[in-house]
Amino acid sequence: MATSRRSVAGDRNESAVDLAAKQLREIALECDDGQFLGSEDELVVRLGVSKPTLRQATARVAQEHLVTVRRGVGGGYFARRPGSLTVSRMAAVYLRTREATYVELTETTPMFYAELARLASRNRDPEMIARLREFAERDDNTVDERNIAGYAEFMRSERNFIAFLAEMAGNKVLELMVAITSDFSANAPRNDERMLRKLDNMATYRRLRARFARAIANGDGDIAELLSRRCTDLMCEWMREGFQDRAFQADEMR
Repeated sequence: MATSRRSVAGDRNESAVDLAAKQLREIALECDDGQFLGSEDELVVRLGVSKPTLRQATARVAQEHLVTVRRGVGGGYFARRPGSLTVSRMAAVYLRTREATYVELTETTPMFYAELARLASRNRDPEMIARLREFAERDDNTVDERNIAGYAEFMRSERNFIAFLAEMAGNKVLELMVAITSDFSANAPRNDERMLRKLDNMATYRRLRARFARAIANGDGDIAELLSRRCTDLMCEWMREGFQDRAFQADEMR
């Protein structure tokens, strides 16, 4: 049922744009990613607002990565879901204004990994456990190229591994915190020469990570937590040595 213009603007503490944005946000959140929300004319009627008001409201909600507008044939308004990078970019800006450093990132990483180990080891889902054992098997049999491309592939595997552990852990807040940490780690500016001098760390880390994965698969939370700390000790030491610029960057995150 259409909402009247009077009801949209009825709250004197909120403008018509505020209320239209609130309604559009709720509509988008109730839909799946990519789902069609309607044409501009349809949403004008549904929200009971003018086109200029709808466009201003849309611009606001689009900044939150909840709505996208496609022009032309087959166009209209579509629901969207923000990824972790959306949050990570804003967090990077926030941390940069407070002169935070990447060294501080390495100080928080062990805490997140240990909690992942504890929670994920409680998950006894057979399919997830099987996938974890497959990951460990790949780590045992992977030989990384000793160059920047090999390092990039290694880091992708780490992000995939941690994302999967976060899924196993079943805590959405922790999942977001870990995703932000992974985004920061993957996009931190580094000194390539320093990184290349320690590429042996990739093989060492993969061996540790395989043991870490198997401990979780076996449901041994204590051993998993211990191995998580060994992994993060190695990774964080390597990261600290390779940082080229310790200031947080937001414009190049991807």
